[in-house]
Amino acid sequence: MEQRLTAVLAADVVGYSKLMGADQSATLLALRNLRSKLFTPSVARHGGKTVKSMGDGWIVTFASISDAVKCAIDIQSGVSAISLLELRVGIHLGDIVQEDEDLFGDGVNIASRLEAAASPGDVLISDVVYHSLDGRLANAFRATPPLKLKNIERAFAAYSWSDAPVAQAGKAASESADATSVRGEEISLGFVGMKLKSGDEESRMLCEGVDEAVRRAIASQTGMSLLADPEEADMLVEGSMQVSGGRYRTVVSLMDRHNQKLIKSERFDGVIADLFEAEDNLALRICTSLRFAAFRHEATSMNKSDLPMEEQDSSAIRVHAGGLLSDLSYPEWVEARSLLEIALARDPNDASSLAMAGMACTIEPNCGWRSPTPEQRKQAIEYLGNAVRLNPGSDFAQTMLIYAFLELEENHTRALFAAEQLMKTSPHYAQGQMANAATLICNGQVEEGTNLALKAIEPLRGLRLFSHNAVYLMLGLALSRRHEEVLDWGQMVEQNIENVPRNLLLMTSSAAHLQNDVVAREYADRLLQCHADFKLNEMRIWPLKQRENWDYFVAGLRAAGLPD
Repeated sequence: MEQRLTAVLAADVVGYSKLMGADQSATLLALRNLRSKLFTPSVARHGGKTVKSMGDGWIVTFASISDAVKCAIDIQSGVSAISLLELRVGIHLGDIVQEDEDLFGDGVNIASRLEAAASPGDVLISDVVYHSLDGRLANAFRATPPLKLKNIERAFAAYSWSDAPVAQAGKAASESADATSVRGEEISLGFVGMKLKSGDEESRMLCEGVDEAVRRAIASQTGMSLLADPEEADMLVEGSMQVSGGRYRTVVSLMDRHNQKLIKSERFDGVIADLFEAEDNLALRICTSLRFAAFRHEATSMNKSDLPMEEQDSSAIRVHAGGLLSDLSYPEWVEARSLLEIALARDPNDASSLAMAGMACTIEPNCGWRSPTPEQRKQAIEYLGNAVRLNPGSDFAQTMLIYAFLELEENHTRALFAAEQLMKTSPHYAQGQMANAATLICNGQVEEGTNLALKAIEPLRGLRLFSHNAVYLMLGLALSRRHEEVLDWGQMVEQNIENVPRNLLLMTSSAAHLQNDVVAREYADRLLQCHADFKLNEMRIWPLKQRENWDYFVAGLRAAGLPD
């Protein structure tokens, strides 16, 4: 029996027994028409597989969450045109096990209970499905009051389609529902799968676990969709694994399917000390590599224009602004913010531009140039709140909102809750993990946060975003008294860009705690060259909840001679 993570759609005819009792022949004819003219073709069109049919009900599995939801909307939109029957539909993402002709697991159980709780004509989806959807497709659903489902103790969060304003838009709306990438549409990926070249039974389990984790991560990542049929995808992902003597070697390739061009091939080596930890770490590294390679390829494949950047279309502006935001230079961030304001003036509901603009507003606290004004704090929260509202499935927007709660509001509770929710829906998103780590460190859970940051930073090495994420790792190491490591990581950041205030502050404090006065003074002098008016009593750069952590950090700065 093979367990796998799958999007499960459960559908059932409303009042079937009563209808059969009233007019058996007419009911059977209506059911036959519904199945042959609508249900089966819709399932096939969206890449689903009907694994169980109960006469008046069906269980269908999908590799893609968005395909499952689109299929359900198509079916509910078309029922009234061909039949007097009504359907209820429930969808959940969960583990399933198939044995012979039957299906078991939480994925099936919860989807079936959501179907039973749905109103006639409705599609009821779980919160994990809702938060995995992009853009307009998520906007087609509204939160319901918490549900009490059979054999589930906690109140269950669910979302309903029937009362949404686009409920009757039908197939045309559902097919154009996803828009998050730079060109305004999702990148579709086909995952051929991980192939084990050598290894034992534990190796096979590792290979299958990584295969499942990568599929799940691709399906949940912003701007991407995982297609059941790889031949219909924009890009193809292939992987192979060899295991020997407790070590693994995995090679993953990303291919442009249309021109058969190899976009990227990367090798990942590691040690299997713990099977599940190895699985999670490898999946994190693979998914991070695929994500940035796919978006970089999409951006470089766009048609170039000779027009000034502010006159180009919004997709080109987003690509250019994204490149500027991946640096840690203040002028580049200011330019990115002004360009994104142009995009938002054209379309205030551009979720991608809102998220990037919100990130741009966090420049001062994120890098330590200066404290943001109350107006800038308010604007950043507003931008990011709107970005998440318009595109609840955006892991990037949710990550930036976590930082905004932490950096701008200093609301540790709100940041922790948002981070926990993100980890449920996007556990293999490296920047999301780093935001979670930052929140833990600032909340006083320094050891836990630092260990998580060390895992999250590895797949970001070699990327321009490495420097953004390294500063919170360094903070955790500093508060853990691991000052030599702080200096090592700080020098890596300096290789990307010099004189970032936060980086200089961390290295100054750690060098002072190591009683390396010469190095501490060097970093302190460089900081004062950038900020001649710097004063310790005016500094509040990290929202550390525990006063003793803040005092320890500042004591190092004071020992290096920075002025009060």
